Amino acid sequence: MDTRKELLLRLIVESYIKTAEPVGSNFLVLKSGLDISAPTVRNEMRELEETGYLTHPHTSAGRIPTELGYQYYVENLMEADKIKKNTRTKIEDLVKDEKDSIKKVKGFAKLISEETGEAVIVAFDSDNIYYTGISSLFSQPEFRDNNSLTSISNIFDHCEDNMEEMFKAIGQEIGILIGQKNPFGNACGLVATKFGGKGLFAIIGPTRMNYGESVDLVKFIKELI
Repeated sequence: MDTRKELLLRLIVESYIKTAEPVGSNFLVLKSGLDISAPTVRNEMRELEETGYLTHPHTSAGRIPTELGYQYYVENLMEADKIKKNTRTKIEDLVKDEKDSIKKVKGFAKLISEETGEAVIVAFDSDNIYYTGISSLFSQPEFRDNNSLTSISNIFDHCEDNMEEMFKAIGQEIGILIGQKNPFGNACGLVATKFGGKGLFAIIGPTRMNYGESVDLVKFIKELI
């Protein structure tokens, strides 16, 4: 992919992550900083769609990323999204205040869920699983219709059944699983890591979750655990 298409794809992904709204050519002309016209941008968007990186809802002229678009973004374009100062402070305070290791990890999960609006699953081993933030996940725009809500509910109903597959899919480093690669369902994205030999810490959001922020948070938590 050439540099201009990469820039436009990055802008589309990052805008859609923030707004959940399809992205149009006029927005990209303003944000790209490139000396190009809206018709040129539309041509580039069309080519990105034809090659599978973008799609467009039937009711909108704007584009949204596909799974392939997100995958390309996280592998090639995503920059570190520094943890907000107040979030880092809350996490560090929890480390100081809570001495029990299991309660501490559960506290990390609850705090991260509150800060990101995503769900967090922690498996201390295959039989000891804790999750939090389901209501936050359900409030995301993608999951407001009944069919999507039922699909996401099944993630947590069958959480234990999916853990073995999750452990196989995630290495010792930070893993990012998007859509069909995600054992918890193709409507979701996931950022996870292993800890302590048998443990797993995972942030789950819609496919348009903020991967950069989640990666930095999971890295930080892994260091503290």
